[in-house]
Amino acid sequence: MQHTVNIGGRLERLPVSKYHWKLFTLLSIAMFFDGYDLLMGGLVIPSLRGIGWLNASSTTIFVSLPLAAAAIGSFVSGFLGDQIGRRRLIKINVGIFSLGSVACGFAPNVEMLIALRTITAFGLGMQIVTGYSYMNEMTSSALRGRFQSAMAMIVNSGLPMGAIFAAIVVPMMPAEISWRPLFLISIIPIYVLFLNKHVLPESPRWLCSVGRDEEADAIVSRIEAEVERDAGVLLPAPIITAAPARDLGWSALFSGNIRARLAMTVLLSVCHLTGLFILVTWLPTILIASGMSFLSSFTFSAVTFSGSIFGPLIAVVIGNRFERRWMLVSASAVAAVFGLLYATQTTPVGLMVVGFIMACAINFISAVALATYIPEILPTGVRLRGVGISFLAGRLASAISPFAVAAILPLVQNPLVIVTSVGALYIAMAAVVSIMGPNTTGRSLEHLEQTT
Repeated sequence: MQHTVNIGGRLERLPVSKYHWKLFTLLSIAMFFDGYDLLMGGLVIPSLRGIGWLNASSTTIFVSLPLAAAAIGSFVSGFLGDQIGRRRLIKINVGIFSLGSVACGFAPNVEMLIALRTITAFGLGMQIVTGYSYMNEMTSSALRGRFQSAMAMIVNSGLPMGAIFAAIVVPMMPAEISWRPLFLISIIPIYVLFLNKHVLPESPRWLCSVGRDEEADAIVSRIEAEVERDAGVLLPAPIITAAPARDLGWSALFSGNIRARLAMTVLLSVCHLTGLFILVTWLPTILIASGMSFLSSFTFSAVTFSGSIFGPLIAVVIGNRFERRWMLVSASAVAAVFGLLYATQTTPVGLMVVGFIMACAINFISAVALATYIPEILPTGVRLRGVGISFLAGRLASAISPFAVAAILPLVQNPLVIVTSVGALYIAMAAVVSIMGPNTTGRSLEHLEQTT
């Protein structure tokens, strides 16, 4: 029955089609708000401080509690996604973060706002794990790198778009309410809750991993018919690939080569997510501490974080042309060098250029590592659990970092050295991936699972 269904082989031979683009578009719009929300938390801090809702200690809580909740959400999504499926979990995620963010926009006090932000972040922590893993399983090895990088580009575009939206909206409104629209706009992804199984199908690879072969076969048959109809030609005969291993439990993550791969993903996530969160959460505050005006900090942030679009765009262009492992090492080296250079800049142009290049490298890493590399090197049956563990570790490290930043910021003569610490993290990441990372480009998920 496994060879008859042959889910992996049939998905591998699918050319890029309207089906892929439809799925990509629907999911990317929802995923966009993960990137948007990541920066938005930092953008509202100056406004909330201005109206007296936040001080130094409460700012740390405002930043750290949601990060901790996102870490827990990452772990919970790993367990649930491998148990109840990817599609159902995506709907749960969107419901939590979309409705939670809207509720933040109506928060009557800072205590309620922090509580609602924490709930929202829990949903976002689940969403990023599920969304990237789902798209990995729905595409072939020939398309996976570029589609995942394109999705990361959409997610990361939330960073500059959030800064631009804040720069336009915040000055136009009274300080007491100027921050509220930044939360309310997150109602947009709610449409995902109304997508049916034909528009947003369950992952056939996951269905096969839990023994639901007939359902997997029906979904892939429908996809094949749609692709053939749109292309006007018959699909070629598929190669035979091994079915995903079934009934994998938690112990599978800590056995054989899977254990080494999991350890590598944890170290990668800790280095990358800590560096990323320090940069996007604290940059406006760091710039203001350096002497910039409130509005100028938004402008500089928008220019810097435009690298969050160009970085993934580079990943889309080079896609599967180079080995992902060595692309990650190279990008980490660039991030390290320009992170170390950031504190030496004395002109606005220098700050924006160095910050932009650094942001390009860091978000290139997000596109390649978080969206593609980490999910693809783990077996289907425990993919979300493994991704969830690695993201849990990375987000917990990120949740601790605000305490360190808040303690150091008043003590340093040049606040820009905080960004230098980000560069140091990428030196460590380059070493981890070069030593421990497997090669993946051009290999199917089934092939990568067989080599664990």
